[in-house]
Amino acid sequence: MSRLAVLSNRVKMPDSGPMAGGLAVALQDVLVGSPVIWMGWNGKVVDNKADDTDDFCSYTDHEFDIREDIALATTGTNGASTNVTYLTTTLTTKQYRHFYCGFANNVLWPLLHEQADLISQTPEDYAGYESVNRLFARQLKKALHPEDVIWIHDYHFLSVAYYCRQLGMRNRIGFFLHIPFAPLKFWQQLDQSAELIEHLAHYDVLGMQTQQDKTNCLAVFRHYLKASLLSDLPIHTAYMRRGLTKTTRSPSAQLMLNLTSCPAHCLTINAYPIGINAARIQQQASDLAAQSKRPIPKHRPIKSAAQHIIAVDRIDYSKGLLERFSAYRRFLQHYRVYQNQLKLTQIACPSRLDLPTYQHLYNNVKQTVRDINQQFLPDVGSSASSNNTFSTADTTGDFVENWQAIRYSETVLNHDALMAAFWHSDVGWVNSLKDGMNLVAKEYIAAQNPDDPGVLLLSRYAGAAEQMQAAIIIDPRQPKSIIQGLKKALEMPLMQRKERYQELLYGLQQDNLHAWQQDFLDDLYGNKEHQVASARLETRQMPERQEQ
Repeated sequence: MSRLAVLSNRVKMPDSGPMAGGLAVALQDVLVGSPVIWMGWNGKVVDNKADDTDDFCSYTDHEFDIREDIALATTGTNGASTNVTYLTTTLTTKQYRHFYCGFANNVLWPLLHEQADLISQTPEDYAGYESVNRLFARQLKKALHPEDVIWIHDYHFLSVAYYCRQLGMRNRIGFFLHIPFAPLKFWQQLDQSAELIEHLAHYDVLGMQTQQDKTNCLAVFRHYLKASLLSDLPIHTAYMRRGLTKTTRSPSAQLMLNLTSCPAHCLTINAYPIGINAARIQQQASDLAAQSKRPIPKHRPIKSAAQHIIAVDRIDYSKGLLERFSAYRRFLQHYRVYQNQLKLTQIACPSRLDLPTYQHLYNNVKQTVRDINQQFLPDVGSSASSNNTFSTADTTGDFVENWQAIRYSETVLNHDALMAAFWHSDVGWVNSLKDGMNLVAKEYIAAQNPDDPGVLLLSRYAGAAEQMQAAIIIDPRQPKSIIQGLKKALEMPLMQRKERYQELLYGLQQDNLHAWQQDFLDDLYGNKEHQVASARLETRQMPERQEQ
């Protein structure tokens, strides 16, 4: 029996806290029921003598820590155990600077989020990026058998399959991109694009988040691989999901390519929108309902101005935080009835503060929150606190006595506390300028009280908007769109809120986390050997996670 090997930048170890990142935690929740090898960076940076040289290849044979665990999961009435072997490594200071900070997050991240003006790199960054991709390819070669299947995740590892093929590996290798795939005009602004796309072509399956990402990907491949393209065909794939009738997915694109190391190589490209464990979150919400003292909703044409908005984001320029605060300021100025009553809770997780762009944004976010809270103090003599943080009690409705326009916190909430915050809020606000999917939008809906659901205010540029059209869709680049959308959310009657909630929830139940895993791996295994246990995620405990 073949094993599944997973490579992601960060690995969620069983005894680690909630800070490994949404990608790693989502992977932990689906790798159940089969022997699994999980490989990645352990988050540590160490000094290395080779950092004093210019030769990236001189230290690519890192020592990998090997740890084997039995991860227990409950699947319906049956217990399932998975043997997970963790292979993790440190990065040297030089690798961290050039691979992680340099090319991955100063080049690929802004490029794929369509912010080419923020690209910044040194000549060594691309060499460092390729060096680390070779490092992991070599480790995969050492650890795997020829029949094992490899599933690689995200923009850190665009070139791993290429180096695996250079090492003679013929394993099936799939790649899933958790962030957007930019249109051709952005790739054309990067000198290394032709080589990176040629490297990407060595995968067997490429997975995107949305149909638009798939369209962009195909256009880029047809441009850069024009001389290698032998055929280009749409393939319709029929499949069966538990509890659903047989249906036909959107057609995969299959490109037949004549690559130097892989003549007549078949590459499948399709959209596999990542989902959530909706059933688990609904159960959490049901448990909250039994404990809640929230009053029975009243059928009023216009709701009270004393409502609670919640937003959960990493502090990243792709999330539209400053655009949110600017529109919120204008909303309070225009609709004065909401002053001293409406509350916006912003949970903001700092990230990548080693990079000047992120440090500058972090400072701007904190200063903007201070400015808005100062502008909307209840009165000149108010004793309102200047402390912008909030306690866990704030997320359960027990707000502090003094009103603030924005309650800002950098505290990472565990999953139960975050779902409680969603349950007790009236509006969930996702304001992304560009987002691969945004699982917070999906979690917000799954966590709502069915009898009194909140409203999702969702950016048209988040991948989730392609599936969640029953949300209030806004354009975060247009303040008027945000203000109108927010007013509509705050005034929405109960019946309409229920209708939207039910439509959104149905979509989450159909395209859940398990369906994402099954659809991708069915294509990667070629629908031959792979049989996913369809009930694996029905009652699996959702791990702690914050924003993706």
